[in-house]
Amino acid sequence: MLAPDTHGESYQYKVLHRFAGGTADGARPVGGLVMGPDGNLYGTAAGGGTGWTGTVFMLAPNATGGWDHTNLYNFSPAPPASGKNSDGAAPTSHLVINANDTTLFGTTSAGGTNGGGTVFSLTPKLGGGYIFKNLHNFAAPGGYNYFVGGLLMDDAGNFYGLVSAGGDYSSGEIFGLFVSGDQTYTYESLYSFPQNNYDPVLPFGSLVMDNSGQMFGTTNQGGNISGTVFSYPSGKKPATPTTLHEFNDLNGESSPYSGVIIDSAGNLFGTADYSSSGEGGVYKLTKKDNGTYGYTSLFEFNGNKGEYPQNTLVADPMGRLYGTTSEGGKHGYGTVFRIGETAEAMAVMEGGVVLQIVVTNPGRGYASPPTVTLTPSENGATAQASATISNGSVTGITVTNAGSGYDFGPQVIFTPPF
Repeated sequence: MLAPDTHGESYQYKVLHRFAGGTADGARPVGGLVMGPDGNLYGTAAGGGTGWTGTVFMLAPNATGGWDHTNLYNFSPAPPASGKNSDGAAPTSHLVINANDTTLFGTTSAGGTNGGGTVFSLTPKLGGGYIFKNLHNFAAPGGYNYFVGGLLMDDAGNFYGLVSAGGDYSSGEIFGLFVSGDQTYTYESLYSFPQNNYDPVLPFGSLVMDNSGQMFGTTNQGGNISGTVFSYPSGKKPATPTTLHEFNDLNGESSPYSGVIIDSAGNLFGTADYSSSGEGGVYKLTKKDNGTYGYTSLFEFNGNKGEYPQNTLVADPMGRLYGTTSEGGKHGYGTVFRIGETAEAMAVMEGGVVLQIVVTNPGRGYASPPTVTLTPSENGATAQASATISNGSVTGITVTNAGSGYDFGPQVIFTPPF
């Protein structure tokens, strides 16, 4: 499941830019990249730049097949004594691009007038360059905010986000940044995570929204001690998050440092820093008809295949999940991985033969139909079957040989060609 592809796809690794650190181009680009409508890549570096407090940069393809790096903005110095400046410092999350005018929006985890980070925008100017705006300065409870997550933009141009140590109780906050007709923004604190026993606390990562406007996120602690997945309605009206799942150190994943992603069926997928194996894992929350969610551990990491995944997953059109681990792998410095979900099925028997095979879980991420193997018959011939797929999932199984002599229904085994 986590291996080089051997089914018709070829991936080649290419370095697009090597950060030199210092004042030239920044350092520690930990927030990820976004692709603009112009085909350029945009990101942030948490350190370096002319102010030594981080940069916003662009990578543009050139005529020779390479990529040219440009610093779009250098954050100003933040003296160690105060940690404050006018614009922010240490941008550690991804950018959001407004497709209408290609304005970039982002957050910083430090700096600003209070030292607790900022929300900012960069709008392209006619003739070149960008106009920087500081949209909000976060407070710094206890002198720090830990982490300001990436922004989520709705269809109206409003933004939502998480602060891991902000809010009234310094245990985290859900906030909104609401746009008005003159394109100014008003900051609203929507929910402060309390410090009561078993309440979710310390939200990390970014929020994600479904088609109904419901938002989803994670907390690193609280619930059953080891964090939660929660939902929260969008809009200006304050509400209380609904806990969808409480992580448990002893069973599956726990202590997530990243948010979740959502598929077309409303299922949620995420990573957590710890697991029953101790080294993190990938999980799924399946949305049920009654609105509740069922938890499944999809994969638990070990040292060889990576350790401690701390970033949000991405999915391709076939449903395969991609991510990174911060440690482990061959050299001990992390991995890039891909994972699919193995299908499940049940054999229907009569008179010792297999009449049909019913798909109970279609799986996800199949680039080609998986091989179907049935366990051998106790007293006769082993049954055989083949699978068909659509959009990366198993849609049906055809029994090609019913077999004979089965005392019990055979186990259906899929060999996943992810």
